[in-house]
Amino acid sequence: MVSLALGSRYESNDKSRSDIDESANAVVNKALKPIDVYVRSLANLSDQSPKAGTRDETNRCLYRALSSWADAGALSDLGTLNAKLAISPRVAGMAISYRDAKAVTPPDDGQKRAIEAWLQSIGMELMTFFDDDAPKMASQNNLRAWAGLAVGQIGVATDNDRLSSWGAKTNEMVICSADDDGGLPLEMKRGDKALHYQLHAVGPLVVNAALLNAKFNDSFSVCQGKLDRIVDFTLSAIQEPELAAAKAGTDQTFSTGKEKLEAFQIAWLEPYLKFRKSEKATRLAEQYRPLSNSNLGGNLTIQYSGKSK
Repeated sequence: MVSLALGSRYESNDKSRSDIDESANAVVNKALKPIDVYVRSLANLSDQSPKAGTRDETNRCLYRALSSWADAGALSDLGTLNAKLAISPRVAGMAISYRDAKAVTPPDDGQKRAIEAWLQSIGMELMTFFDDDAPKMASQNNLRAWAGLAVGQIGVATDNDRLSSWGAKTNEMVICSADDDGGLPLEMKRGDKALHYQLHAVGPLVVNAALLNAKFNDSFSVCQGKLDRIVDFTLSAIQEPELAAAKAGTDQTFSTGKEKLEAFQIAWLEPYLKFRKSEKATRLAEQYRPLSNSNLGGNLTIQYSGKSK
């Protein structure tokens, strides 16, 4: 998939970008489906926990899948604003899967050059777009957090300090934007989907902090540890959506029955619990395990806790 052009999912007159146009949403999902299937296939390869004798074979399969897209110049033509906004979570999943495989099985030189040049090219494009061209809200909200994860993990996976540093600075920027309660103001403007988008932002923030911690060992402590407040507010609001409703000014989808919490939305709990102790987080994780999200790297329960359930 070299080219991608997407319209908006939202009703054209909805300034909060919370009212979904079902017909437009279906068109967007159809266009993204081949990429999502691809990212899930990479995550599935990463999730396999084969015996040492077959692990290298699995990783070589992952490299073949990545190099085929790299050789084709996949995603090199993002033809619309919405395509550029939508691609970061998928690229994040690709970069994390590559990083995980590379830590175990070195790719051959040709594959390494092709994959890393391709990923770095996408990372540079995302970095420039979110710094210079993205709409004001998108350049600071959950979309920026996902771009931070994608670019940061491309940087880590390809040993590119410029990209990894941008990912760390982006994470810090979004974390520092939180209010004293831990609510993310730009997500709290999203009407009845405020909590939905708070959850969508917390995932990349936590995973990026976890994966960058070895390189930037203060990744959980930026802004006087505001990430912990963000997580605590999010977990409290899952139990009491009224907390988000008070900030958003309207009942949340989790209260009205329009939405039910799913395991992929809280897969970030596993890396969070690897670095932090939280009874609230532990209870929720135990209720929903296994926790998996291909855009965050796959089955995070297996990866971080060694548990399958």
